[in-house]
Amino acid sequence: MYDEQRFGDGQDNYLQGAQKAAEAAQKVGSAAGAAGSTATAAGEATANAAAATVQASAQTGKAAAQIAAGTAAGGPWGAILSAAWSLRHTLFKILIFICLFLLFIIVAVVSLPSIVFNNIFRTDPASVDPNGPTEVVANFDDLSVTVSDCIQNGYDAALARVERIIADGGYDYELSMEALVNNGLISSEYDTCYTLAAYSASMVQRGTTKADLQSKLDAVADQMYAVTYETRETQVAVGGDGKDGESAAPEMQTVQYVACTIHPFDQSVILTAFGVDTSAQYDQFSVTYGEAILNMSNALKMTMYGSVGEGSVPPISDAELKLFLANLDCSGKRKELMRCALSLVGRVPYFWGGKSAPGWNEDWNTPRLVTSAGSSSTGTIRPYGLDCSGFTDWVYQTALGISLYAGTWNQWDATHAISEDELLPGDLGFMAAPGTVPVNHVLLYAGEDSDGTKLWVHCASGTGVVLNSPDYVTQFRRRNDVDLEGEFIPADAAEGANYDG
Repeated sequence: MYDEQRFGDGQDNYLQGAQKAAEAAQKVGSAAGAAGSTATAAGEATANAAAATVQASAQTGKAAAQIAAGTAAGGPWGAILSAAWSLRHTLFKILIFICLFLLFIIVAVVSLPSIVFNNIFRTDPASVDPNGPTEVVANFDDLSVTVSDCIQNGYDAALARVERIIADGGYDYELSMEALVNNGLISSEYDTCYTLAAYSASMVQRGTTKADLQSKLDAVADQMYAVTYETRETQVAVGGDGKDGESAAPEMQTVQYVACTIHPFDQSVILTAFGVDTSAQYDQFSVTYGEAILNMSNALKMTMYGSVGEGSVPPISDAELKLFLANLDCSGKRKELMRCALSLVGRVPYFWGGKSAPGWNEDWNTPRLVTSAGSSSTGTIRPYGLDCSGFTDWVYQTALGISLYAGTWNQWDATHAISEDELLPGDLGFMAAPGTVPVNHVLLYAGEDSDGTKLWVHCASGTGVVLNSPDYVTQFRRRNDVDLEGEFIPADAAEGANYDG
């Protein structure tokens, strides 16, 4: 705490205040230097200019008040801002804020992917797209569509390979397509921000264009989704219709077909597309390429989403969802649980303490203060969404009108233990028994992939609702006193069954 001081008051030690402001300004220059040698030189110059302005004010007898308080409240940035506003002359304030603004621009330019921000900052005039968007969000959305289209091209190429395998081998087409295991439709966790950062880093932030990005991604389309297969055969009945009304027994014929597997998206292909060696030295930042790409990707996520965890999981399309459900061997009620759960993949972020009534919540993805205690995000503003138990409860209420109750502990008490072999889609998994870990986690079982790996859909911290295969699930549970094995009756069975996902 400190005594309130009104604008224009100046009864403290001018020289000492100026010294603290100068130290704070130097800290800002050092912080900028962590982003790279380019930012270091410019950042230090700007910080020195700010410090010199404060020093000049002290030498002319003007106050730099509440510097220590500013440092405590906001670190070096707070110190410089406090120093600026405590000066008597408006000119000094203007000079300092101009310096700080320039420093912000410098740090932003070297820390954010040039493919997104060059049209705005025009740091590389030769590669500015005169017809491209000049707003950050519009440019990012435009590039996101480009990346998505390239990934779609890779998926289409995988399907074409399956068709060629069937045709070249003379396999039965219908049996082969029925045997296709299409893991390419399972929420491929490609990361748009990482892709844009990797491309920009590979070009050392110079000469980046959307056309070049697209060309390089399309060049590795065949590598995005691996395809493996094995030949099988089966007996099928052929004929059976006799002549002149006479019946004849059908003949059994051996037919060969092929069981193909389209594997999930291979994230390493992104690095291959841009020729990036993550262990090589990235001179501009004095770090490795891997570290530079991660830093740039996180900076872009913070700029676009306000969190490094948003935007990394693409939604599951209606066609993908229908195919996934068609491949599930379970009851109608369990399929409805999965339909509701998977409809939120990539669409709803994680929010500590986030709960919601059945149906789509228009407040999801809008900024909201985290008020629940017990998290590092408490007191911060994040895109509103669900926490892990809020997600599982929302799924059960929306699909079947049944509540699992709030909190992992209550959901544990509302369920009973089953073995891992007994798991069916819609059953619950827990990271641990309540009370044995500081923070627990609950997930919904979604079945197995072609390799027998268990899939879980859950609302994970940092990513939001996702479908993946975590290895930390140790407890398996099923809802008490509820029959999940019957057929699902829409609308009449559960008021919450209708929603816009």
